[in-house]
Amino acid sequence: MLKNKIILIVDDEFIILESLKIQLSRILASNFELQMASSGEEALGLIDELHQEGEDLALVISDFNIDSYKGTDILRHAIAQYPSVKKIILTGQADTKSINDFDLQYGIDAILDKPWDLSSIQTVINSIH
Repeated sequence: MLKNKIILIVDDEFIILESLKIQLSRILASNFELQMASSGEEALGLIDELHQEGEDLALVISDFNIDSYKGTDILRHAIAQYPSVKKIILTGQADTKSINDFDLQYGIDAILDKPWDLSSIQTVINSIH
């Protein structure tokens, strides 16, 4: 049996996590599973745990500013264990230079302002094989 593809949502605002969870659960195929982290530390631990369990982390959707972390820190950690992971940054007031520098080095599949456009997230999900 094939394992589900994991989508990790990272944001320190509960309302954002819940909104994305509800919206994505309406559009996702059954072979996707949502995981959520409400802090940078929780996200890094979850990425490590998923990797140790042999799970398929397919997409990380991360806020840019998360407690003492940046979304790019979380994405960098995910890339180290999952080189082909898709990456989305959500931002309300981001440091665009940091995001652009990260994008040049690693590539970001989408940079979305809050409130986000669900169709842009769906486009990235549809590109997951």
